Amino acid sequence: MPSHDKISGGMQDEIKAHLDSHFIGLTEACWKIFEFNMHGELLAVQYLPIHLFNEHYVNFHAHKTVNEVLARQNVEKTQLTTWFDYNFAHDDGLGFTY
Repeated sequence: MPSHDKISGGMQDEIKAHLDSHFIGLTEACWKIFEFNMHGELLAVQYLPIHLFNEHYVNFHAHKTVNEVLARQNVEKTQLTTWFDYNFAHDDGLGFTY
C-alpha cells in the first residue's frame, strides 16, 4: 500500500499525522468519560468597572422610585470603591497594580 506522502504528492498531512499518532491512555480516557476538567485556569486579573465619582451604574427594578433606589444600603459602593477602601485600610494589596 503506498504511503500517504506519495498519494498527496509529497506534502505531509500534519493533521492526519497527529490524529494517527495521538494516544489516549487509561487515565485520560477516564477523565474524558467522566467529563472532568483536563486543566484548571485561574484568572490573574480581576475586572473592576471604572467610573467617575458618583457616576457608577445602579441596577434597580422598574417599579421602584428614585428615592427608594438611593435609600438602599451600600448603593454608593462599587467594586472599584470597595477595592480602594480595602487598600486604604490594609497593606497586603499595595503590591498589586490596576
